[in-house]
Amino acid sequence: MSIIRLSALKQAIHGVRSDGAFVHGPYQRSSRTGQTERYREPDSPAGGLPTVHPGSGPLDWRELDRRGFPRDTSDLYHLMDSLVRPAVQSLGDGPVVIMVHGFLFDPRDSVSPDPADSDNPHARLYHFKESDLQDEIRDHTTSWPLGLGFQADDNDGGDGLAVAFGWHSRPGIAASLISTGKNFYARAYDNAEPAAWNLLTVLHLLDLFLPAGKKIDILCHSLGSRVVVRMIALAAKHGRLDLLARLDRVVTLGGSEYVVEARLMLRRLHGVEMGEALSFYNVVSRENDVLDKLAENFGPITFGNSNVIGHNGLDVENPDSLGPTWLDLQIDGVKLQRWMKDKRGLTVTGDNPAAVWDHWYYYTDPGNMALYRAILRDRAQWVIPELRQGGEADRIPDKVARRRSIFGD
Repeated sequence: MSIIRLSALKQAIHGVRSDGAFVHGPYQRSSRTGQTERYREPDSPAGGLPTVHPGSGPLDWRELDRRGFPRDTSDLYHLMDSLVRPAVQSLGDGPVVIMVHGFLFDPRDSVSPDPADSDNPHARLYHFKESDLQDEIRDHTTSWPLGLGFQADDNDGGDGLAVAFGWHSRPGIAASLISTGKNFYARAYDNAEPAAWNLLTVLHLLDLFLPAGKKIDILCHSLGSRVVVRMIALAAKHGRLDLLARLDRVVTLGGSEYVVEARLMLRRLHGVEMGEALSFYNVVSRENDVLDKLAENFGPITFGNSNVIGHNGLDVENPDSLGPTWLDLQIDGVKLQRWMKDKRGLTVTGDNPAAVWDHWYYYTDPGNMALYRAILRDRAQWVIPELRQGGEADRIPDKVARRRSIFGD
């Protein structure tokens, strides 16, 4: 087994079918499908049982520990136990990678044979199908597991383990305005908050079931960066150093999380004095108009700062001053493109000349996907402090151009 599938909706993780199809109704242990218990962040980092948002429905308090995480008698524990333990039996040296998609996905959407016919992330991104390259680029249906080096028939576990995390990032346009007074992008950004705690809960259970010392990596795109950044910040806020120690490499593609939120996360990590720093590989494109026009104008403005990490990078002179290691990789920059070609034999690009507003070229371009696969699998070649060593010709370019240019830099 090389992949396990989970979907989060309204504070609850749902067990889904083997192809990612959503199953409505309460969790059934016999089929491992359906809605498990609801979980949310405790009211205080000091502990205590969490409360439930109004209208969110009943929560079985007996299935929560004092930190708000599932007990071993809970349905969610049963689901993760039944999925992860068999994978661990044959887990080789390959990476464990959590994949988190971005904007405009609904885990409840039906699964179809053609990935382009579904907005269920398991059907559209987390599949094992190869199509014509131009079709994949046009429809944004590139297989993340295949691109990262996982195979559907990996029976011996040598490829590692992919954890496909789906969450609801496609709220209705009219419903968003009527129910919350917000545009649908801002509401999707808000949906990332409970999804972040769901993801932290998944990380908590992975930590219980994976072998000691086995690290966990994360790859996310677009609004998925909000889920991931917030999840890591919550782990630091609640003192979960054990979970932070499990994480190793975080790869963000065109992240639409705000720069100020990423800095807050890094300050929290610095404050908990971790022994080993997480490594953040933040892939940036200045030519990405989706981030420029959508994320920086329609999301909820945070502290008066509308800049996002996928467009501006971390936007500090010395990222390491904030603690963990952060690397901004501007894939539409000429300097980085030359370095990648000369030093690693990779071809990266941030611009699809055949499309406008192609926010998905981060993963639909095979050269870009080869970079992420290398970061996660050829690990010795992608240690951030070592990448920054040497003279100007040798060290990796890690600055983001402060202006948009069709010529890259």
